[in-house]
Amino acid sequence: MPTSSDLALQCEGISKTYTLGEDFSLQKTITSIVGRKEDGGDFYALDDVSFEVERGEVFGIVGSNGSGKSTLTQIISGIAVPQAGKATVWGSVLPLLEVGAGFHPELTGRENVALLGAVLGLSSAQVQAALPKILSFSGVESHLETPLKRYSSGMQARLSFGIAVSFPADVYIFDEILAVVDDEFREKCAVELQRLHAEGRTIIFMSHDLTLVSAICTTGMWLDKGVVKIVGPMEQVAAAYARGSA
Repeated sequence: MPTSSDLALQCEGISKTYTLGEDFSLQKTITSIVGRKEDGGDFYALDDVSFEVERGEVFGIVGSNGSGKSTLTQIISGIAVPQAGKATVWGSVLPLLEVGAGFHPELTGRENVALLGAVLGLSSAQVQAALPKILSFSGVESHLETPLKRYSSGMQARLSFGIAVSFPADVYIFDEILAVVDDEFREKCAVELQRLHAEGRTIIFMSHDLTLVSAICTTGMWLDKGVVKIVGPMEQVAAAYARGSA
């Protein structure tokens, strides 16, 4: 059996279904009352997904839109619950699943840094200690007292990533967070991810940018319509995904 010294993440037979269409309607209410079942309507976002990520790996997940990547990261992060299977994570998790996730648009940049730190269980002293690095990395010093609703999507992404890499965690999860930033900041983030890797942190990284994933990740997985196609060295996964997408 794997132990916390061997693995950072283990997913075993994870399945997740969703119902198509409206969940609440007069017709569905009547159908429920009279006890009739409607045909179909469910689809598998994830279907018996199993894989492992060793401690200290940079693990990439590739797949087209609708492949189940975001659903999987929500389950790993504890935000969603699978219908079957389980995800076991050893250590603390810091998920960054979308631009502005966990932020409040009416709060300032400074207040949102404090808010996210509190959500992650950090003390005010830890948040204040990390603030200079967050500002230096994200480059939003002049907007720190501005409400987040006035930030562009790129500024929100820069602040989100700056917070994520400045707060301590054992496992970092990044889901398409670099899609809205420029090339210069993307390269800066790649260097920061390499630093976290060198420190022995575990990183789970998702992006449609196959070149970026291949450059950053050591191992990975191709997820297609909720089904695992291949798990292994990232160059092999990337090559298989590129052939399958062609």
